[in-house]
Amino acid sequence: MKIWEWTMIRKSYFLLSLLHVALSQEWKGNTPREVTAQEGLCVQIPCHYCYPSHLANQLRYGVWLNMVKQKVWSVAFHSRNHRYESPRFRHRTRLSGDLKDGDCSLIINNIRRKDAGPYFFRIKFNHVPSHTYYSATQLHVSDFTDKPRIFPAEIIAGKRVDIRCTFNTTCNGTAPVLTWDTPTDVPGSVSNTVTQHGVTLTYTSVLSLTPSLRHHGQTLTCRLRYPSVSSERTLILTVQCAPQNLSITSPDTINTSVINIIEGSSTVIICSVESFPASNLTWRHFNVTMNRKTSNNELWLVIPHVTSRDTGDYECVAENEHGAVEGSITITVERRGSKEWKAGLLGAGISLCVGLGGFFIFKCARKGSSTERCHSAQADWVGNNSPGEQSDRVWMLPDLLRFSSIFSFVSIIEVSIAGGIFDFDK
Repeated sequence: MKIWEWTMIRKSYFLLSLLHVALSQEWKGNTPREVTAQEGLCVQIPCHYCYPSHLANQLRYGVWLNMVKQKVWSVAFHSRNHRYESPRFRHRTRLSGDLKDGDCSLIINNIRRKDAGPYFFRIKFNHVPSHTYYSATQLHVSDFTDKPRIFPAEIIAGKRVDIRCTFNTTCNGTAPVLTWDTPTDVPGSVSNTVTQHGVTLTYTSVLSLTPSLRHHGQTLTCRLRYPSVSSERTLILTVQCAPQNLSITSPDTINTSVINIIEGSSTVIICSVESFPASNLTWRHFNVTMNRKTSNNELWLVIPHVTSRDTGDYECVAENEHGAVEGSITITVERRGSKEWKAGLLGAGISLCVGLGGFFIFKCARKGSSTERCHSAQADWVGNNSPGEQSDRVWMLPDLLRFSSIFSFVSIIEVSIAGGIFDFDK
């Protein structure tokens, strides 16, 4: 044999060897070594396979196998006949792609603890022995811990607000259900959407409501539900509002807008308001700032030594980023001792009147007693005195009583006027 012929034979053998190797390497599979899924959710085992090109137009079917125990296999999915599937997997498995495109990814819904273990993919073409792709993918099943996410929003009393709750998953199996629990007196509406970015599915629920200040501190709950598991996320409502319900109080007054203070004494005025965020409070007297406090809903104004200059209106102004409100109270100053002087004068006048009245009554009573003792001598008086003198003696006691009453009444009136009880200037 010639040298060139031998060389050609060697080259041909080498090319056939390469072709055989190339054809044998067309059976390729790509699956991850491990996949972890949470109990109750769905899981996707990614899978892509290659096969000899001459089989491209051949009918095929795919099978996923799960090793239950050593050398004991269970059919998790069968693309041609689902009756071959194990009862524990039936109606829970499917392929996410198309076998013709080389996509053999497996989806398992409602994952259970006993679903854990190794999984293999096998392909079968007509008139060609089946081919199993190794290595296996180990499925781990963990506790269900996923929770939805609530995106906070600025909540202002009286204004409509949209609050979003979302949940992300890479498995497009059984869809989760998102629901809301709200305070019963908060009217609202809910809208749900699903979006996809790459392999990630985002389930979104939007709650639209109009809160008021009384809902501050109450809770909203977004619940995530799968067929066998659920979770939730809670949001505490922080309702912002302009200052409202401003009140002004003082130990020296009860439910009135005027405080009467004795000159020289001290007083405290308290201004309080409801708002969130907290209001800046300011006390003003004749447009002059007396006291100021930042970011607080209560402000005390202390006047340690009241004088006549402190008379007038006092304004409390509360404001935050959402608005302002104000209120006022009036202070009147009374000179020290004026009340005591009037009361003392009145008491003295009454005592004087009572004393004088008692004195006249005593005199009359004594005179009456003397009349009884002298009654036996009345005949002598009548014989010795004239008729006019007799009449004066008989009516002396009633006259004294009448005079005493009139004098007491006039004295009380005079003392009352002097004490300021009856103010005729009004």
